[in-house]
Amino acid sequence: MLFTRRLIGKLLISWLWLAALMTFSLTAHSNTTPKMEIVAGKPTFVLPQFSGPYSQREASIAPEEYETAERLRTMLDSDQRDAVLKELEAFYDIELSPAMLTLKAQIYFSLKMYDKAEAAYLVVLKRSPQLIRAHSDLAQLYLFKEDFKNARKYFANAVAFGSNEALIHGQLGYLNLTLHGPYSAISEYQKAMALEPENKQWQQGLLAALTQAKMYEAAQALLQELLAQRPNEPELWLNQAALALHTEDFSQAAVSLEMAILLGDTDQRNLKTAAQLHLQLGGYDRALALLEQSLAQGKLDIAVIDEYFRWLSQLGMWDKAGQLLSSVEKDVAQMSSDNRSQYYLRRAEIEAHKKNFSTAKGYYQQSLTHNPSNSNALLSYADFSATRGEFVDAELLYIRAEAIPGGEKRALLGRSQLYIEMQDYASALKQLKTTYQKFPEMVELRDNIEIIENIVRARETAGA
Repeated sequence: MLFTRRLIGKLLISWLWLAALMTFSLTAHSNTTPKMEIVAGKPTFVLPQFSGPYSQREASIAPEEYETAERLRTMLDSDQRDAVLKELEAFYDIELSPAMLTLKAQIYFSLKMYDKAEAAYLVVLKRSPQLIRAHSDLAQLYLFKEDFKNARKYFANAVAFGSNEALIHGQLGYLNLTLHGPYSAISEYQKAMALEPENKQWQQGLLAALTQAKMYEAAQALLQELLAQRPNEPELWLNQAALALHTEDFSQAAVSLEMAILLGDTDQRNLKTAAQLHLQLGGYDRALALLEQSLAQGKLDIAVIDEYFRWLSQLGMWDKAGQLLSSVEKDVAQMSSDNRSQYYLRRAEIEAHKKNFSTAKGYYQQSLTHNPSNSNALLSYADFSATRGEFVDAELLYIRAEAIPGGEKRALLGRSQLYIEMQDYASALKQLKTTYQKFPEMVELRDNIEIIENIVRARETAGA
């Protein structure tokens, strides 16, 4: 080879009335490890239901409102919110005390009349900016409206005016983590956890904040404490595995994932990551067992099958790769054209490895029949043809691949190599220069271009 070939390759939250669940991915980087994903529960929010009438300690009722307030309280106890609202709306806002106006805002909120509730809360805070309850309620309202910036602002206001509720600290920690990064969230989660040390949301939130801040020792210490308390909880072992991936302790990650699986976790993404770790660590039998367990759960996306295939083929486990494809053969007829194209491409590569060239060629053609724009199939078929000396076919396939996004670089390099093997050095030089012009970051091509130029000059001199 005169040059090197290269392979080319939340905030989404469902704000529920009682709770929300989020997942996130963690990636470990090493020279041999592709992306690994562990799915575990992460910091969540609890949005409390409408919590009833005003708090006496935060907003006082005017003396002349006592009788009305008691009557409205009785009506609220019997869930006559519409009637209460009708009576309150009979007054101008200026006629109502902050407490009664807060009640009006809360009823709007509970009836999902969010715009009116927002306006009422803002009037309350304009008149009495220190009212903690109004700040925290308005923050909750902004969560429902998915205005997370204002939600964070009013939770922070509630804390600044003296709120010491675990829920408020926890929600502020979550929004800080989401909007401003982990360092602004750690102290709020710690305060929430100090008030409610057994609350899993605050434990998970603090763990996530410490991990994202790369305070791995502190995160590990917290996790060990939680595992000592709840050793049979798979969620904690998944977090242990994710933390181990961050520190590139792949052996610990594999052990932790195995514990989670033993305790009942069956998420396909976690099974896939466990299999990947075992492959990397040389535990091929266990890796294959995990792949089979993943497959047994039902249909897998072809992208997952393809990823499994690449792992096995890179390890030279072609028989196992063939078994993997055979396991989904019954589903090929129901696949999309693109997926069928990828399936037949992998079949072709297996047959080519077995030196069943005629069968391999048939599978390559099937792959391109189902998707003529499959750049991977075009390039693999071109390499296959070039290896067998079918240079014309290889050249046409490379030319087709050049026109497809994502395949241009490899196609240009493949065609350059093809011309070199054909000893057509003038064409190879032209192709290399075109490649370098389009991909100037490939500085290694300069030496190859210089070598080919010398060969071309030498041939021209010899011919003269």
